[in-house]
Amino acid sequence: MMTAQIDPDADSIPLCQTPHIPAKKEILFHGIPASAGICIGQVFLYDGLTVDFSAPPELKKIHLDHIDSEILLFESALDSTRDEIKQLKNKIGKSISEQDAKIFDVHLLIAEDRQLHDGVVQSIRKDHYTAECAFILYVQRYLAAFAAIKDPYIQERASDIKDVSGRILGHLRHETSSVETESLPKDSIIIAKDIPPSDVALLDFNHIKGFAIESGSRSCHTSILARSMGLPAIVGMHSITNHAENGDTVLIDGSLGMMILNPCQETLVFYREKINRNNELMRILRESSANVAETTDGYRVQLCANLIHAEDVDECLSNGAQGIGLLRTEFMFLNTPVAPDEEQQYQVYSKLLKAMGGRPVTIRTIDIGGDKLSYAYSAKEANPFLGQRAIRLTHVRPELMRTQLRALLRAGIHGDLRIMIPMVTNLQEVEEILELRDELVTELQYQGLPHNPRVKIGIMIEIPSAALIADELAKIVDFFSIGTNDLVQYTLAVDRMNENVSYLYQPGHSAVLQLIQKTVQAARRHNIYVSVCGELAADPYFVPILIGLDVLQLSMSPSSIGPVREIVRRISKIDAERITKNAMSADHAASALMASREYIQDHAADVAALLS
Repeated sequence: MMTAQIDPDADSIPLCQTPHIPAKKEILFHGIPASAGICIGQVFLYDGLTVDFSAPPELKKIHLDHIDSEILLFESALDSTRDEIKQLKNKIGKSISEQDAKIFDVHLLIAEDRQLHDGVVQSIRKDHYTAECAFILYVQRYLAAFAAIKDPYIQERASDIKDVSGRILGHLRHETSSVETESLPKDSIIIAKDIPPSDVALLDFNHIKGFAIESGSRSCHTSILARSMGLPAIVGMHSITNHAENGDTVLIDGSLGMMILNPCQETLVFYREKINRNNELMRILRESSANVAETTDGYRVQLCANLIHAEDVDECLSNGAQGIGLLRTEFMFLNTPVAPDEEQQYQVYSKLLKAMGGRPVTIRTIDIGGDKLSYAYSAKEANPFLGQRAIRLTHVRPELMRTQLRALLRAGIHGDLRIMIPMVTNLQEVEEILELRDELVTELQYQGLPHNPRVKIGIMIEIPSAALIADELAKIVDFFSIGTNDLVQYTLAVDRMNENVSYLYQPGHSAVLQLIQKTVQAARRHNIYVSVCGELAADPYFVPILIGLDVLQLSMSPSSIGPVREIVRRISKIDAERITKNAMSADHAASALMASREYIQDHAADVAALLS
């Protein structure tokens, strides 16, 4: 959960419509929060060059004499597309992180795909289709294969293929994008049915305040780019292009996934006041980043950061994180034709540990399914979330874990490293990892490579079976980290991204609270520490319950650390225990958080608003 990126120029927007023009009706829309923040601006309807690859192409054929020239036309389109992608990456690379700019490396790999080249060329030679026809038919077969895999990540990769394919087709047709960056007014909020990341890169960010898109998900590349640029964004906004007109005033609350079209004067005044209050509070929290997260009666909590990319360490430190509670290492394994080798991984981990200056750094081993790694595992699975992923992938490609553990053991000499194993379900899995660790330590000693044989190894408690045998697991590991996102989903058998059953995703459910309590109690009995690294760690209404359960470490997005620290400093451990007792005995999940909500509203409502 991210804190709001506040709109500093909100006061520049007129409070009401021009007097002689009838005011338009205020309309409220809801979508999926993609990038946090509040902004007020004017509608700019984006209508870029889009291609419907679902429509069957006109089957045009060529004379044998034209085969070579048609192949040359296709290869020229590929060359032009590759050059264009490189230019886009250079342009947008000045505004976003280096890691997020690698989105365009993925696009480049698609444009350089040898199978794509050979498949289209073969169709031109064998079937005598035009380059355009052969290319469309090839892309349609490719997209059909992707559509058969019901996985959000795979679906996002299909969007990348459409984006790049649209550019290739544009060059084949000698068409160019219709994005007119010169006409983009100041304080524009982009509203569109869809906008691919390559078109986002063409826009003038000096004039853009936010995005509202009909399609997409929080994990789509357009959402990632918006977050990287600090621009509020909402996706999944059904039919908004049917209601908005260029120049309309629009307000976006990216934290709530809410958009108000043609807000009335009262609404604008309310939100400007909210923006000013949030700006001032965020300034105070930034200035107090050195404060300790300690309750009014002396219970101290360690606040750490969750990082998606190792390059985000500066943001972690500037927000006062006392360590890294979770580094996701998947960023090194995705969008690459081969797995990163030991030396590549060692350099990334070592650099991060040195940058953290002795603060604890918890690095999670790869937590991803083989369905997303072509070099690891090619079998299709009906349900990859319950399949061959994370630690289970070790049985298919054991060298992935061996290489990563070797790199981590070597990097362990540069700081306070903790290794975390995800997706653990039983004791045997952990024992096998510990045996592998011992084997690799012996191997490194024999090779004379510097390493730390005493690196702490812990596990994620995110599957109910692991929580239920927490006592046995606590005897052989150094720490627990509770991944509340998956723990809730696996306990309640509900996909929170599925809008049809999202109402069943209830973190306050008695079964979830009991599993967290059982895990914490087991950790205390065996004198190991326990952290919470899921979204509940930054939920303002769950923080008192976690403290009441005796959790000592909370790990969250860097931008959430300041507000959570302030919440901890405004509550007492005694009150937190009372609130937790009420939650544990509640009959319904909805009422479990009632006492906590009331307490936070009385003690820290202003701070809670930054996190909700």
